[in-house]
Amino acid sequence: MKRAMNRKSRARLITCVGIAAIVLVFSGCGGSASNMMTTAPPTSSSQTSAVTLTVTDAPPAGVTVLSFEVTVNGAVLNPGNVQLITNPQRIEVKQLETDSAFLSTMNVPAGTYQSITISVTNPELTVMNNSGAAIGNCANNSVCHLEPAAAGNPTFSGSPFPVVLTGGSPTGFQVDLNVANLLSGTLGVDFNASGAVSVAQLPLAGQPNNDNQLDDVDDLLGTAENLDAADSQFTLHTMSGDFQIQANANTQFDIENCAADNFSCIQTGEVVEVDSEVMSGGAFIAKKIEAENEADDKNDDNDQAENEMQGIIFKIDDAMHFELVVLGELSASSNVALGNPVVVTLSNPQFQVDANGLNVPSALQGAFEQATDTSQLMPGQVVQIQSTSGGDPTGSPITTTTSRVRLREAQFTATVSGAPIPPNFTVSNLPGLFTSMGVASILVQTSSETNFQGSGGQGNTGLGSLTDQGQVSLRGLLFANGTNPPTLIVDKVRKR
Repeated sequence: MKRAMNRKSRARLITCVGIAAIVLVFSGCGGSASNMMTTAPPTSSSQTSAVTLTVTDAPPAGVTVLSFEVTVNGAVLNPGNVQLITNPQRIEVKQLETDSAFLSTMNVPAGTYQSITISVTNPELTVMNNSGAAIGNCANNSVCHLEPAAAGNPTFSGSPFPVVLTGGSPTGFQVDLNVANLLSGTLGVDFNASGAVSVAQLPLAGQPNNDNQLDDVDDLLGTAENLDAADSQFTLHTMSGDFQIQANANTQFDIENCAADNFSCIQTGEVVEVDSEVMSGGAFIAKKIEAENEADDKNDDNDQAENEMQGIIFKIDDAMHFELVVLGELSASSNVALGNPVVVTLSNPQFQVDANGLNVPSALQGAFEQATDTSQLMPGQVVQIQSTSGGDPTGSPITTTTSRVRLREAQFTATVSGAPIPPNFTVSNLPGLFTSMGVASILVQTSSETNFQGSGGQGNTGLGSLTDQGQVSLRGLLFANGTNPPTLIVDKVRKR
């Protein structure tokens, strides 16, 4: 039986609110890019400071963004053209409303910086149009995949700039890409639009305890390689790159059929999911390591495990069919790509709940896991499926068949409705994905495991800090809950 992870609420900047969050922890300097200042480098360039950058965004009204991919080509501190990213990276940002995604670690020259320039290109959007009218070629109440021609090198020079970086003192920045301002009325994308980019400085997450942690990066899914048992570390190979993972005495191991319950349980080539702390020097310290291809997955084999995909449900067709937009894959697939809508057919399905350390009420978990059809599924849920067959990727729509549906944590932004009554509160003003299906409110259930964060990543006092009509981004397990309002067993609450 899987045991729960002991999670404490703490004041950690975990990136953003809204549709996305991107964490870059970088080291090194140099390089140049277009549209950047070319004045002299900052003073004290003989010293360096480790810097962490996070990018976030906020959702637009009337349109539900189901998937949003961009290429981050560079990030530069000015003056001096100090490059913070060495290699362009493709990022899927929709699933990062309350989380972070790591890009790089570098050191930069100490000194005074006046602004930051971000280079972003090649956006791809999958949206649900709930505006009440067609937008371009995207009909009302339909899901559309868009590839708008857009590129931008927005420069931000407002507060907290100018920023003084001191040699040997780590810091970071949170760059907020506000999708509500990025998207035009015709669903075009303009990274240079007013209000599209804002920046906040990142403090050490553990202050005043000063544990040298800058951020959390959770849900890293990949295969374990290059195991080093002597130093309790390994390489996590993911679709977005490789991460050096360090385990320690506080790491929780959730690996079945291994009585040791320690690093020795990890096997080379095993599919694992890692929740980690990113330290000021860029090290990844594992909070939890969970095996994903465990023996309790009926009909699993190695080939099938490589065909796992994760997506957000946007439509229930009938008892044996539902539709999702792909948010991630365990390995590259010739059949689907991120952002693709896929019609899923159930075939003798097994339903599972990935509790991820949360205390899920037995009635909700039991109802979901005892399902044999789509009766426990609803738009807005994030699920991981094991694809046992796929259709022609050039067809419309793409189809696949699955024998397993695993409920994962969903993320969305909404408004607190009424005063919280511990341990619960209600949210309304939901994304159109919910309201188009007649869902007007969702009950949010908190616990001692819920991580509360204030606006801009700062800590707050927990449930008591929430107020009526306050906007929050939420991450948790979403249950349909029969004829009652849907229930979210919340893992993280972030004030907007």
